[in-house]
Amino acid sequence: MQKARNSIDFTPNTIQKRDFIPISFDEPVASDDANLAISPDQLTIILCTQGKKTLQINFSEYTLTPGSLAFLYPKSMWKIIDSSNDFNACYFSIKGTSAKEWNAFIDLDTVFSISSYIAKHPYTALMPDETRVIEEYLRLLQNRYKGNADATVIRFLLSAFTLELNRIFTLREKSNKSKLSRQEDILWKFLTLLKEYHTQQRSVNFYADKLYISPKHLSSVIKQMSHKTAHEIIADFVILSAKRMLKTTTMSVQEISDELNFANQSFFGKFFKQNTGLSPSSYRKQ
Repeated sequence: MQKARNSIDFTPNTIQKRDFIPISFDEPVASDDANLAISPDQLTIILCTQGKKTLQINFSEYTLTPGSLAFLYPKSMWKIIDSSNDFNACYFSIKGTSAKEWNAFIDLDTVFSISSYIAKHPYTALMPDETRVIEEYLRLLQNRYKGNADATVIRFLLSAFTLELNRIFTLREKSNKSKLSRQEDILWKFLTLLKEYHTQQRSVNFYADKLYISPKHLSSVIKQMSHKTAHEIIADFVILSAKRMLKTTTMSVQEISDELNFANQSFFGKFFKQNTGLSPSSYRKQ
């Protein structure tokens, strides 16, 4: 079976057997589809060290230059817009970012604090001294991990790295007096709800009710902020989940249809073909 696009290869060669700490230092692979890709269940950190790269993350564009960080939060929608020939970066990914799993490394208050910041700020420009510290941590983590350091050493390094990130982010939050605009807040909350409910609900009315606004207002804001309709974004989430299951699992088309809460396989097939130009079976065989 083919490997899923837009995933980092967490094979036994990447994850050492020592206590299965699921981290990687490989560049994430962007989807080559016209639609945005959904990042897998892992947090990816990109620290630009040279050149320039423009990413679209959750429908907003960010240009990475030396000394800037980008975060691909689990289930973020993203793609590469442009990249200079000399672009270079440090990459770090950790799979499984639930509070329970992260608690093995750091206290829950810090976990929630850093998770909240990253979800709202997928791009951060660092000061020179901050850039140096983060790069040193990433290179040390990579050297010790690839040098087969004991799992306890890796955990302590992860804890220290996480605390350092949280220190930087906390300072940013205190110094940044501006808040998210109402439109940005609606878009972020809409995407958060989609991550949780897109396998169950495809109605704009459902998400509008959750946000305590009218479907018309939600549609207007989403169109203004993303240049896509709310229906199109919902379809993106559903289709990308379907693609992931078709490519990375042995579930039957009927089982995937059920998982995505379609009335029957026929409705799922029509929905998939309408949005991709292919039947689910044809896409799986590609």
